[in-house]
This record gives sequence, C-alpha cells and structure tokens, in this order.
Amino acid sequence: MKGLNKYQLAVAVREPEYLKRLADYMQGSKLGEQWQIIAFTHADSWKLYVKQGYKIDLLAAQPELLAEMDAEQAGIPVIALVLQLGESKEKHELLQYQPIPQLLKRFSEIHSQAIGHAASSSGAYERPSGMNIISVYSASGGVGKTALALHLVHAASVHQCRTFYLNLERWNSSEAWLRNQQYTDGLSEGEVKEEGLSELLYGLKAQPEQSVNWLMEHRKRDSQLNGDYLAPCTNLEDRLTLNEEDAAGIVSTIARSGQYDLIVIDLESGLDELHLAIFERSNHVLWVASDNPSVRDKQKMALRYGAQKWSDRFSSLSNKFKCVKNHMVNPKHTVHNEIDGMACAKVGLPEIPEWRGASHVALLSSPLYRAAADQLFKQLYLEGGGSIAER
Repeated sequence: MKGLNKYQLAVAVREPEYLKRLADYMQGSKLGEQWQIIAFTHADSWKLYVKQGYKIDLLAAQPELLAEMDAEQAGIPVIALVLQLGESKEKHELLQYQPIPQLLKRFSEIHSQAIGHAASSSGAYERPSGMNIISVYSASGGVGKTALALHLVHAASVHQCRTFYLNLERWNSSEAWLRNQQYTDGLSEGEVKEEGLSELLYGLKAQPEQSVNWLMEHRKRDSQLNGDYLAPCTNLEDRLTLNEEDAAGIVSTIARSGQYDLIVIDLESGLDELHLAIFERSNHVLWVASDNPSVRDKQKMALRYGAQKWSDRFSSLSNKFKCVKNHMVNPKHTVHNEIDGMACAKVGLPEIPEWRGASHVALLSSPLYRAAADQLFKQLYLEGGGSIAER
C-alpha cells in the first residue's frame, strides 16, 4: 500500500534560492504539517516525476515553465506565479514575490476551492472507491474507545493511509490526548474557541455546496498522529441535538473531499439511530470490551436492544461487528473467537498501569499499546484482506 500523509505541492521556478526560502519557511510553519513541497527548476524534471506516477495535489509555476509542462497538467489545479497580474492565461494567478505566509495561505485556499468544485458535482453520498471507515464503539463508557481510535489513526499513518479522526462523543475527551489541543472550556479571558463541528453543521444546513471547501480550510492536523481532525462543537447544544442526518452529512463531507483513505469515528456509548447510520456506513465497527462484568452486561444488553428495535436491519450489520478486548494483563494469551455471539479480534489491547487514573496521558506514550493497535490495524486491512486501496 502506497500513499501520502501530506498534500503534495509542486513549485516550479527558475531560481533555486527562492525554492529554498519557501521550503525553509514551510518546515517551521503550521502549513508544513499539511503540505510537502516538491521543487523543480526545469520542466523536464517535472515531467519525469509525473511519469513515474507520483501524485501532485497542486502545481504553482512560472508561466514560461507552465508552457513547457502543459501536456502533463491534466487534472491538477494550477497556479501561475507571476511578476505582474495578467501575465498568464491561467485561471489562478499569484504574485511570486509577496510575503510567504500570504502566498501559502492562498495556495491552500485555491486547493480547497478545486476540491470543493470536484466534490460538489458528485451528488449524493457515496463512499469513494478505496475509502474506508472504522467506527470505534462501546456500550459502556470509560473502556478506552478514544485511546484505541487515536492509536488506529497513528497506525494507519504508519502504513501510509491518509486518515481523518472524527469524534462524535457527546463529551469529547480527545482533547486530553491531542498534543495541539487549544480549545477547552477553561479558556483564558479573550481567547476564542476554534471553529469546528458546530460551524460545519451550520454550513451543511445553510450552504451545503460549500461544506467541503470549509472543511479543507478549517481541518486541523496532529503532527504526532499524522492525521486530520476538527475542533469539537463550540456550542455543546449542537452535539446534544446531533441526529443521524447531521452525522451522515459530516461523514459525507469528509468522504467527498477525496483527501482520505480512512475515517476513524469515535462514537458515544448508547445506541440510537445516529449509531445505526454510522454503523451502516462503516466497513468495521469495533466494540471495545473488557472482562469487567458490568461492561460485558451492557454489551449484551446493547446487542439485544439493537436486535429488538431494528430487527433485520441490525442483524445485517453483524458481519461488520468485531469485539476488541481492552485492559488485558497478558494480551499474548489467546483471545476467544467469539464473545456474546460477536467475532473477536485476534489482537487484545494491553492494560497500561501508568494510564490508570491519570489526569493527563501523553499521546502514543506506550510502545506496547502502539504495537497492539498496529497489529489490529494490520489484521483489519493488511493480513485480513481489507479493501484499503493500493495507490
């Protein structure tokens, strides 16, 4: 499986020093977490690069180089880097010499517009070929859903999957893990919460055709996970009233962007129409459980409730369900093939004593847990014949 974690920006200009300054700035900026620059000073090197099958998400080049590269540009958003506006015939022109932060911001905006235009013509929701969804669920709270979901994002990135982490919990606990977290209820005076799920939901109702553009401009990237995510709801009432149509719209927007191989969805405990809608869109639904009798009882009740309420609609999802045992003292012991009539993952998740009762746990701080999550990901998609696309 071959892929990219960052979006590929090709810049073609004659001056090597210009390319060096651009690359140096990108390395130390937030945009450097999203974009990787591939530099060219000659059209021939560009043609060879493209011929070898490497993916380019955006091309910015001087007009004279664009003229030589014309035959190789099909399907790639193009920006002409000019000394004066109007020098080229390209739809998008930017002054080559302007403050680098402003230039890079415009690169991202033009890229987002191009994605949104392509996505808006795709119509109703349809999971793109090769894109997968893993939902992480438990009928009981506090069993380690978020830890597993975030570690799966990291495992996917190790295997070159472009991944989006979507937290749909009522009380979003992911901020305790994400290193770049800046939006909490304990904001200092004068601080403003970052736009996130609330604003996307408003946009889906008011201007649905702009939702992909908005997502591309406001997504965050965690440099440890090598995955993207959105800030939680700025208005908690938006999450408390979230319904199945809202959740489906969010997932559809992420999928239609065409930027991701995998969406990992962190779900709230409980079981309602929203859960069912997400289950139906998922390739795998991981039910996190443990040997705690209360956790096991709640899992049995949830399975029984689902069968009673939705009958065949729920039972038809059983082939997606997989029980994942957490807090195993010795995860090397054989895991049962089946628990409560549900297939079990062959990989158990270890108990990490230093995490127990901790007020803050550093992301990816346990090599043992990281290894288990990696094994689980490989079981789902690599060894298990999963459908992540070869790219």
